Amino acid sequence: MRAPGIPSLNPPARGENGIWLHSLIYSTIPGLALTLGSSVSFISTVVAAAFGAGYLRANHKYRTVALAQHRWRATIDSIDDFIFAHDDSGQVLQVNFAIADRLQSHPASLVGRRVDELLPRAEPGQGCPYCRHFSAGRLEGQDPCFGGQAVVSTARLASGVKGRTGVVHVVRDVTAQVAAEEHYRRLFYGLREAVFVTTPDGTILECNQALVRMLGYDSREDLMKVNASELYVHTSVTQRAAVQRAMEITGYVHNHELTLRKKDGTPVTALETSFATRDRNGNIVSYQGFLLDITQSKQAQEEIRRKNRELHALNTMADLTNRSLDLNEVLHAALGHVMELFGADTGSAYVRDRERKVLQCRASIGHSEQTQRLIAEVALTPEFLRHVYASRVEILEMDDAALPAHVRELMQREGLSTGLGVVLWSRNEVSGWMGVSWRAARVLPPGDRELMAALARQISTSVENARLYQQACMALQNLQHAQEQLLQSEKMSAVGQLVSGVAHELNNPLTAILGYSQLLEAEPMNERGRDFLYKIFRQAQRTHRIVQNLLSFSRQRQPHKEKVDVRKVLEETLLLREYDLRVNNIQVEREFDSHLPVVIADSHQLEQVFLNIINNAVDAILETGKSGVLRVNCFAQEGSVVAEFQDSGRGLRDSKRIFDPFYTTKEIGKGTGLGLSICYGIVKEHGGQITACNHPSGGAVFQVRLPVAQVSEEQAPRTAAGWQRQARADASLANCRILIVDDEEPVLEFEREALAGVGAEVTACQSGSDAVHFLRHHAFDVLVFDGKMPGAYAGIELCHWLREHRTDLLRRVILTDSDAANDELARAIRDYGVRPLSKPFQVGELLAACRAVVETNAPVLAPA
Repeated sequence: MRAPGIPSLNPPARGENGIWLHSLIYSTIPGLALTLGSSVSFISTVVAAAFGAGYLRANHKYRTVALAQHRWRATIDSIDDFIFAHDDSGQVLQVNFAIADRLQSHPASLVGRRVDELLPRAEPGQGCPYCRHFSAGRLEGQDPCFGGQAVVSTARLASGVKGRTGVVHVVRDVTAQVAAEEHYRRLFYGLREAVFVTTPDGTILECNQALVRMLGYDSREDLMKVNASELYVHTSVTQRAAVQRAMEITGYVHNHELTLRKKDGTPVTALETSFATRDRNGNIVSYQGFLLDITQSKQAQEEIRRKNRELHALNTMADLTNRSLDLNEVLHAALGHVMELFGADTGSAYVRDRERKVLQCRASIGHSEQTQRLIAEVALTPEFLRHVYASRVEILEMDDAALPAHVRELMQREGLSTGLGVVLWSRNEVSGWMGVSWRAARVLPPGDRELMAALARQISTSVENARLYQQACMALQNLQHAQEQLLQSEKMSAVGQLVSGVAHELNNPLTAILGYSQLLEAEPMNERGRDFLYKIFRQAQRTHRIVQNLLSFSRQRQPHKEKVDVRKVLEETLLLREYDLRVNNIQVEREFDSHLPVVIADSHQLEQVFLNIINNAVDAILETGKSGVLRVNCFAQEGSVVAEFQDSGRGLRDSKRIFDPFYTTKEIGKGTGLGLSICYGIVKEHGGQITACNHPSGGAVFQVRLPVAQVSEEQAPRTAAGWQRQARADASLANCRILIVDDEEPVLEFEREALAGVGAEVTACQSGSDAVHFLRHHAFDVLVFDGKMPGAYAGIELCHWLREHRTDLLRRVILTDSDAANDELARAIRDYGVRPLSKPFQVGELLAACRAVVETNAPVLAPA
């Protein structure tokens, strides 16, 4: 039934188009038939609109599909792998740009052609080569068409293309990758260095054959079953922990030395260089690296070190033989060196007393006090001597039957398990014995015995030399005329080395301190500052006197008697031995009267007397083997000044003979027996007395009595201000051209300030080479050279240069030096007529020396 007013739209009698049109109208514009009129033109319009809407929807879908196909095609063409599809008959359906470019064709020209016609090396009529060799899935192998290695992925088309079914191949060229992997494999497994990959917990992921050989395993599989932590010896657990800490912090280790354990338990030393591999979260997932076996290298190095130790030991013994003739010193040094070389716990050295038929212990290390008393003397049994002389044996061990039974018992009581002794031979006679022992059991290799025997021969030579020296000393006791030479040698043995090295180093800063303190007093300051400055000046003068005392004491000089404060001489003498007293834990107790009269004496000779007494006291205290006390008293008594020395040593053996010439209780090489006899003569020459006795409480007491002199008021000390006033009053150096040369900058600056302060034109330089430059081009009225400077031109060398090039300036030279008795300096003064100036000098002394040069020489002309 139709609606009223709506014409009938019956479908056409034939064809499907009318039905389709009728459906299109009703399906496209639903409900329109209920509202439209019956106009045929309107119906035509509706039909046209319906056709247009369908076309637009179809066109939009077409464009969307075309765009997607274009993008997919672009993606496929951007892949470097070869991609192509063919139907079951072998006809190409699609190809990407990569394979088309390889075939030098356009992709469109390849579609529709047969595969066996396009692909190189394909046999016509045999179909697709990839289908034959790579039937399904993802396979790797030789590329049958393009050569090399390839990974081919083959899959059936999910739905046919253009109604046809077939397959698609993706061919990836992996030739370079396979070659690289093969190269890596050959490198990994062919390296001589051990290569490994492990996890942090010790699982071995990979290793090469070199690691298998290094650790002594049968195969890689056998080794990879072991956890890496089990390969470390028990002493190397900390080494692995150190590697793990380094991996956490830095991510690598380089040449880290560690000790591993082979399969049979043998240790092997290696150097590890490895790094850590981390995941995306930064956690370590594996360790990779190299191990270099250095076991043989370490053994070779150890052998070289052992040989070097042996050579060093022999050289040391030879040096001891030539350096010292003191038997005790030689044996003690030799014993200490042997114990250090062999790592022994105890040791002792003996010298044979032929008359008493005993071995006297001259050196002992490591034994208890009780054992030291027991081994002080060891009796020589006739059986032992017969065995030694009959077999000419050199080496004896603890379990040797020839060793005296009481010696073996003593070693067992001390808890010693292993011992090694050597007989000291001298001219086919047994001269002594040396032995070392270990508390732990020890196997002594033949090399140690041979080395011990070689050392014994060197020590025997030292013992023989010491005996010859003892005989020579006994012969020299009758030569009285050698007294002066022996005295000088004894003095120089006490302070000679100290003076030679320290005088120059001390006098340079003292020169600057004294000079600047004088210059500083002219500056405005309050009374407190001036007092501090005066104390600095006095202490610098005190240091100067100490250095001068050392220099004077080390040289022979004529006695010069004057008024002397004995307390001052005692203080200066104690200062000379202050360091040795402190090092040897000897406490000095002083008790000086505050008011003491002066004496008439030579202070240097008194210093010799006091120093000799102090030295004997120190030796006596050290003989007790422990610290001690030295009491020094100084007081006035019955018209004399008394200096008293009391030590805590063992006392005097014979107080009546103590001052006899050549009488000594010291060991051979430690004393001449002349020291106290010379002291006796000095004190007597001064009109005094020297006595010695043993104190009831122990130790020795020496007293030196000197007659009191007539007391007179002492002159006030010269102050820095006095020198400054003299410097300012001196106008003779104004406008003088003065060249100063000194490598010590403080001394140089002080000299510059002092000379410039009186108006002189000063040129200063710190090297002789710079001085030569100035001397070539400038004229100077005074030349002040330091006698000792580094470089080619020291002060004396500058004088040599002046003799060759500027002879007119030689008489204008002032040479400063720390030791005026220097032989080379004395020759320069004699040959060139230069003026000496001893350091440390004060401002007035420097100005006086320069003024003397200016007043005795005419003005100099500039060099041509």
